[in-house]
Amino acid sequence: MDPTAPWRRFSLLGVTNLLLFDGIYRLQRQEDAPSKLGRKWACAWRLRVIDFSKKYPDVQHLRPYAVVATQTGEGIFKTTCAESLGKRICRDFDLKIDEVLWIEHYPDEPALYAAIFTPKSYYESEIFYAVDWRPIMPNELDVLRPLIPEIEDFQCP
Repeated sequence: MDPTAPWRRFSLLGVTNLLLFDGIYRLQRQEDAPSKLGRKWACAWRLRVIDFSKKYPDVQHLRPYAVVATQTGEGIFKTTCAESLGKRICRDFDLKIDEVLWIEHYPDEPALYAAIFTPKSYYESEIFYAVDWRPIMPNELDVLRPLIPEIEDFQCP
């Protein structure tokens, strides 16, 4: 690990205030009543929502937000977070999907994947998206490293 790397200098600038949310985001199964104890979650992800525009408000960002979702292993769904919760997370945090860099991390894999959302169908005012995946790019990895400690030693393919 090179202490002079650009992302190291960036991390010294106090980027932790860019985090809008850092916690577990869960989706409750519909058949579970809210009062039941010991309920099983449909899915749960460690979620970080990042606002890059807070650090540089005068810069126009192509993707001012990032969502980094890490699989927790909780829940009954084993799909990606983008496919199962993407629209809900964007709604809950008031994000436009085309302004979000969506990254997913699976703890058993030393890799990060970026989602590509493509509108596939429309129903009234709602848009449904197809999700394709690509490996994370070096510049994306560099900007996320200071915020996500567990990816510090990751390399791009």
